[in-house]
Amino acid sequence: MRIKWLGHASFLLVSPGGVRVICDPFDKSVPYPPVSEECDVVTMSHEHFDHNDLAGVKGSPKVLRGLKDNQAQRLTETVGDVTLRTVPTYHDGAGGSKRGQNAVFVMDVGGLKVVHLGDLGHELDQEAVSEIGPCDVLLVPVGGYYTIGPDKALKVTQALKPRLVIPMHYKTGYIPDWPIGGPESFLSAFKTVKNVPNSVDVTATSLPDEMEAWVFASP
Repeated sequence: MRIKWLGHASFLLVSPGGVRVICDPFDKSVPYPPVSEECDVVTMSHEHFDHNDLAGVKGSPKVLRGLKDNQAQRLTETVGDVTLRTVPTYHDGAGGSKRGQNAVFVMDVGGLKVVHLGDLGHELDQEAVSEIGPCDVLLVPVGGYYTIGPDKALKVTQALKPRLVIPMHYKTGYIPDWPIGGPESFLSAFKTVKNVPNSVDVTATSLPDEMEAWVFASP
């Protein structure tokens, strides 16, 4: 599987069978390089502008929206060697009353379990942890303000027990004025932190034996 960070909470995943999945594409008002990849599937954790824009996405992808009529839905889809399902959560710690609901996407990508938490706004209870299930690669928001911050992100990570942790939704040079924090506090809790290129290949045999955090180079 190839993982490419497109910026913010958006990633391109390419399965061993060649299925291309874009997670949470952002619109042109978000000052990262525009999302312009071709893909087969688009996932949207919720309907905010920095997570749900199709304008730059190329191809004729199947669009999987985690929310329907503002309610997180449970859905399951299979495209080639990729199976995707959702687990309903909230965008805040007040049952969605502040920022609405959020869908966690759980993806089996050629045999690797990838979990994209979207704009998760709270710690996960045991029911949600069980529903998400075993996790190889975790894409976790860590910047706070709009999502969980470093402390809660760490608790969520510890609950899901992935082997590879990829922080997202944090302050970078592209968005210096956004009221979110950088990844440093979150990363300080890990024994092993690696800086990796913007696009990397991950296989079952290349996953770390013990939990590691990988920081992707900017797009």
